[in-house]
Amino acid sequence: MSRSFLFLHGWRNLRPAGHWQYQTAMNLAARGEIVEYPSMPLPDTPQLEEWLRVFESSWERMKGEHIVVAHSLGTTLWLHAAALGFVADRVLLVAPAGPTFLKEEKLVSSFASLPPKLADPKWRVVCSDVDPFCIEGAVNWLSPEDFDLIPGGGHLALSDGYGNWPSLLQWCEEPQTRIVGR
Repeated sequence: MSRSFLFLHGWRNLRPAGHWQYQTAMNLAARGEIVEYPSMPLPDTPQLEEWLRVFESSWERMKGEHIVVAHSLGTTLWLHAAALGFVADRVLLVAPAGPTFLKEEKLVSSFASLPPKLADPKWRVVCSDVDPFCIEGAVNWLSPEDFDLIPGGGHLALSDGYGNWPSLLQWCEEPQTRIVGR
């Protein structure tokens, strides 16, 4: 069975080559996997409707098993897409942006009204205990059945040391893999 990976980046992310999402997407593509890693419009002043249009275009190109790997505001994009009826076979939500941040940061306000259903048993959350973009703690507000907590990981971004991330790449190949910090 074929499979496709969809990487959804976050706020102010210009897809730098050193970021773990870029590294993972390129590694998977080099192995012959189908990878969608769209550049979302206006990453500094994102609008949900515009990001959803780009998401839908990427989704339409996917084949076989649908695997979503989202970071930060990209996780919020996935929550909205799932509320619209999109269903993935596997989902990894990395460092989800929290409700307080979404409500207080005016530049991302179009993402702030979160859908009522926030979790699905097939989704795994990877988060830190000290994420400045999720003061609630992702495990607390999403209540996922499956999660990997990375102590002291910050926002799990390039600025926190998250470039090449071997356990995350391994999860893409083997979903039972536990994701650990770098």
